[in-house]
Amino acid sequence: MRRTLASAATYFAIVFSLAFMLGVVRTLFVAPRTGDVVAVLIETPIVLFISWLAAGWTARRFSVPAKAPERLTMGFTAFTLLMVVETTLSLLLFDRPLAQQFAAYATPAGAIGVLGQVVFGFMPLLAARRL
Repeated sequence: MRRTLASAATYFAIVFSLAFMLGVVRTLFVAPRTGDVVAVLIETPIVLFISWLAAGWTARRFSVPAKAPERLTMGFTAFTLLMVVETTLSLLLFDRPLAQQFAAYATPAGAIGVLGQVVFGFMPLLAARRL
């Protein structure tokens, strides 16, 4: 279990740090030119590709078995870390009330983002199925 949790934390840290940098580029440079929805549609596949690579690498690095319970635990833990950190940053760094954070998920761009985050949570299991 310890390997699975360490793998989840590492997976989260890799993807979150790269996605945060992509999010800055999306927000400052892409979204003003294309709109929020198109910008998120451009960013999401890149983040999911990074997630695929990171999930596979961290699972191998920490010897997480390719069995569903372990990989789902890894993904659920990483997803939970993502949501906690994202919400905390929204509250503390961007001074966005919790209600506003949840309302953002109801927008088209927010819904695409949440769907991508759910896929991020399942990616350790999906990466175990690679050919």
